[in-house]
Amino acid sequence: LPPPPPPPGPSSFSPVGGEEIIVAHTIPAQGSAPVPSHRRVLAPSLRMKKLNWQKLPSNVAREQSSMWASLSSLGAEVVEPDFSSIERLFCFPEAKPKERMAAPARKEPKEITFLDSKKSLNLNIFLKQFKCSNEDVTAMIRAGDTTKFDVEVLKQFLKLLPEKHEIENLQSFTEDRTKLANADQFYLLLLGIPCYQLRVECMLLCEGAAVALDLVQPKAQLVLAACCSLLTSHRLPVFCQLILKIGNFLNYGSHTGDADGFKISTLLKLTETKSQQSRVTLLHHVLEEAEKGHPDLLQLPQDLEQPSQAAGINLELIRSESSTNLKKLLEMERKVSSSIPEVQEQYAGRLQASIEASRALDEVFQAIEEKKLELARYLCEDAQRLSLEDTFSTMKTFRDLFVRALKDNKDWKEQAAKAERRKRQLAEEEAQRPRGEDGKPVRRGVGKQEEVCVIDALLADIRKGFQLRKTARGRGD
Repeated sequence: LPPPPPPPGPSSFSPVGGEEIIVAHTIPAQGSAPVPSHRRVLAPSLRMKKLNWQKLPSNVAREQSSMWASLSSLGAEVVEPDFSSIERLFCFPEAKPKERMAAPARKEPKEITFLDSKKSLNLNIFLKQFKCSNEDVTAMIRAGDTTKFDVEVLKQFLKLLPEKHEIENLQSFTEDRTKLANADQFYLLLLGIPCYQLRVECMLLCEGAAVALDLVQPKAQLVLAACCSLLTSHRLPVFCQLILKIGNFLNYGSHTGDADGFKISTLLKLTETKSQQSRVTLLHHVLEEAEKGHPDLLQLPQDLEQPSQAAGINLELIRSESSTNLKKLLEMERKVSSSIPEVQEQYAGRLQASIEASRALDEVFQAIEEKKLELARYLCEDAQRLSLEDTFSTMKTFRDLFVRALKDNKDWKEQAAKAERRKRQLAEEEAQRPRGEDGKPVRRGVGKQEEVCVIDALLADIRKGFQLRKTARGRGD
């Protein structure tokens, strides 16, 4: 029998061979049946690692024929493990308390900034495009130099100007300015320019006014020229007179006949009237007749070139842009006149030049309005409802139809001439072919017999008295 276990108590260490050995003690279960010797173990004093096994149910393990039941017999050999070494090797290590690390000393920031990170980043990106120092950028702003400032750059710059709280923080900063971030240093330089925001607004307005004039003025001049072109064209009324006569002839006896005139949009309907030849329209025929009797009318597309170019120009839009631009210039002129002398000297002349150019453009719009009324009377349209944009679009479409019909007529004539030449060529070739005794053309062949028709040869044999051999008839005949 194994020796009795040591009395319960706390685990202790005993030196064996100079090593400390953990000694564990059992904890008997109170009020329970005695544990068989092959299952009796010591209670570990430390938290142990687990063995991953599959435990058998007690009723299965205690069956008489099982291996585990044989271990509980009286004569079974008992093996005792070294619990102390197992506990030492397979226990969880004790957690050592971490030494409290001293908090690292807080580093002073290299740069000081009063701007939020997003605005600081955007301002730095904005400044990098100039590829020069902050002092050079602010010098250009103070001098009103717009060589590196276009309209879009100035619009972006206006959005990046310092706000009130940023100005107060920067002005209250009394330490070394070199400690400030790049964007903050630029703001300090900018704040040193008197009326810096007014200067930027003047730069933007002068540049924007120049760009707007360059875009709007050519369009306004083109619209005015298009109106004059329609009013002075001598081919357009002659062509319309020709259409009027043809229309009265086609509509003779109906309620649409005997007309004194027609709306100019009728020109677009000339291709809707088809002839008996499906591809030929009334416009094709009119141009064909004009080519014979009035060839000068075929140059009508030249008179409609400027109205076609003006199609698509929104007159109301460009006039509104010009009017808004003039109002901004006048308002800025008032602000500059009440500003410091340096700003007045820089921008008064530039603003005045832009205002004069805008007023000259306004005179062009007034001339267009007068020509519009004249054109409405000329075309017998309602002056209040007449749209120059629609009128020019009608002229452009008619011009395209006119040019296309001219091309169709030319192509058809070339095709007809080509067919006629081919017909004459075939007739000449037919006339040059050799003919037989009966006047019919002789076929070309290799041998002489092939040149004679079989039927002609048979008829010739009959005339000579050659008797033909009779062939037997079939039973069905």
